[in-house]
Amino acid sequence: MERTITPSLTGARHAMSSVSVYSTSEYAPSEFDPQDESWEDWENEDSEAQCLFCPATFALPEEAFGHCKDSHGFDFLTVKQTLGLDFYKCIRMINHIRKQVQQQPELADTKSFSLTGQEAFWDDDSLLQPVLEEDALLHAFEELELLDEEDDQPVTGAPMPQVDLAKVQPSTDLEQQLLRLLQDTLDRSKNLEGQFEEYKSMVKTTFFDNLVDAHGNDTKSNSKALNDEANYYFNGYAHNDIHEQMLKDKARTEAYRDFVYENKDIFKDKIVLDVGCGTGILSMFAAKAGAKQVISVDNSAIIEKAKLNVKENNLDHIITLVRGKVEEIEIPVKQVDIIISEWMGYFLLFEAMLDSVLVARDRWLAPGGIMAPSQTRILMAALDDEDLKDDRVNFWNDVYGFKMSAMKEPVINEAIVDFIKPNTVMSNVVTLKDLYLQTITTQKLDFITKFELDIKRDGTIYAFGGWFDTWFTREGHPIPLDQAEQRVEGEIFLTTGPFGEDTHWKQTSFILESPLHVKRGNKISGTFVCHKGLDNPRELECEIEYALDGGETHVQHYMVRC
Repeated sequence: MERTITPSLTGARHAMSSVSVYSTSEYAPSEFDPQDESWEDWENEDSEAQCLFCPATFALPEEAFGHCKDSHGFDFLTVKQTLGLDFYKCIRMINHIRKQVQQQPELADTKSFSLTGQEAFWDDDSLLQPVLEEDALLHAFEELELLDEEDDQPVTGAPMPQVDLAKVQPSTDLEQQLLRLLQDTLDRSKNLEGQFEEYKSMVKTTFFDNLVDAHGNDTKSNSKALNDEANYYFNGYAHNDIHEQMLKDKARTEAYRDFVYENKDIFKDKIVLDVGCGTGILSMFAAKAGAKQVISVDNSAIIEKAKLNVKENNLDHIITLVRGKVEEIEIPVKQVDIIISEWMGYFLLFEAMLDSVLVARDRWLAPGGIMAPSQTRILMAALDDEDLKDDRVNFWNDVYGFKMSAMKEPVINEAIVDFIKPNTVMSNVVTLKDLYLQTITTQKLDFITKFELDIKRDGTIYAFGGWFDTWFTREGHPIPLDQAEQRVEGEIFLTTGPFGEDTHWKQTSFILESPLHVKRGNKISGTFVCHKGLDNPRELECEIEYALDGGETHVQHYMVRC
């Protein structure tokens, strides 16, 4: 995936304009609570088996299948037997239903669901890949046959069920591959009679952990990869152009360089971990600053070029490069002293790379260790930018003499990553999210925050604009809310706001469907919701609820994507 979109940020040590001094809402921020019933469909971390249609979860897969039958009118076993579904089609059917529910949330309330066997999805090989990570139903549906024969009594110590491979007729290359894997695993397990759990583990391992994709890439190291709609993320970073663009972003790259080189005393003889090392530039900064050892991690093929870069600069005796995801790999040390990473995306959290950085922190950062950067802050202001709406929305009112109103909807509902003209900012700048990276948890990256904007002049609000600021500190101490730029020697400040240097992050605009006519002194209060995309966790879904001086409330939904 590319983080392309020309530069817009304020570089290290560039002071912000007075209009960008931070303000905070009179309200305390409200974090997204995974236990809150109103958000229960966002995640089901502790569940073992989730219903095919609704968020209900059960300790046993057979209970989930029973719930599907009793509450949603879908009898999995009857459909399987009536339609004569083979192993592969059962897999496809489960994933098809899950995908349909993602696309049509109203199916959570369905009381009847039927299939005829004539649907197009039965031959769709993409549905052999799990839609739901660690989907218990995918490696338990064969058990239903046994439970049915035993009058629905749980099977314990029963002979291991066998898929009749003689009756399995693969029709695609992928099916043939899965059949071979299944046969191999069954052969290895044939002496384990009575081990029903072994069978379930075998199916899970076969379908989730040993699948080779159409390009010959072994995915056994990460079962989630089969279901990750954002796998293209790593592929995008394998190409030169995105790295060239980031390296040419002087504000970005020089902020990291200046922090490392101006603080050589804290890098000297330390062990440094570079998460998402790309071309290796940050790793080489750290090595040149005197680090004793640098461990550079990336899951993209760019790491092969990074190895060459490191060797060419005679730093391969200091820098060790490891390809893989920090959630899965092991590194050659137990602890590191500093974690450095350029993980920031559009609107800061787009791409969700911070999740991996926090995993690395929790796995390896020594007590008292430093995160670089150490703090980031998402900001927002009101914009009086009629040109933005004319260019992106009203354009469709007259396209060579034709109206194309249908084209407006995706524009209104997608955040725009582009430069914001400084003179369009017409309110104070409020903090939507303060991320102190030494301690913040991944659960806090989805958030709900109340805000209040004070209008500074008469005009019309056409959009809200957002950007982020970043600090590098020597000891990883928190930055007070009223600190808007560098204050301490050795600290580096970077802003992606509209008041300084341009960067490749630009800014993010959320166009209002109906402009707000305002006067100086008016207040806009509201709530900003931000969470990972339901279909693609690398994207962001945002909701802004707002009202002018306590009047009519408006609600708009946006996607942040590249």
